[in-house]
Amino acid sequence: MAMTKGVNHVGLSVTNLEASKRFFTDILEFELLKYVEGDHAFVTDGTTMITLWQTAEQAATVKTAGLHHLALQVESVAVLRQLEERMKQNGIRLQFDGIGVRGQEGGFIALFCYDPSGIRIELATSEKDVTGGVPIIGGCGVVEE
Repeated sequence: MAMTKGVNHVGLSVTNLEASKRFFTDILEFELLKYVEGDHAFVTDGTTMITLWQTAEQAATVKTAGLHHLALQVESVAVLRQLEERMKQNGIRLQFDGIGVRGQEGGFIALFCYDPSGIRIELATSEKDVTGGVPIIGGCGVVEE
């Protein structure tokens, strides 16, 4: 049995703290718990706390050791569609051109994007495409940079 009991929080090193804070609070509607301009911000969705640290000197890439992607659960495909539209309106980089069925992970519907520091974010539902109307995309392990 594991000695740990789940994730306490996730700390991300970001290139632009203000832009990353806005991504989490304005796009994903996280609550801002603490903000020290130019240094750090703590945000939460009520379940997961993410700490953002203004320490990165270059944008993230999945081709270097470290965080491959951060996957966050969303309630439904309807919420994914709202987020996709909000991201497009705000110029957030999407992977696979938007929402799709994760081809290699069992057919769940997800949206992959990149935060302002280039950190890959997956927004995932527990819903499957029962109508066949959602395009099949790559999945967690597919790298497109």
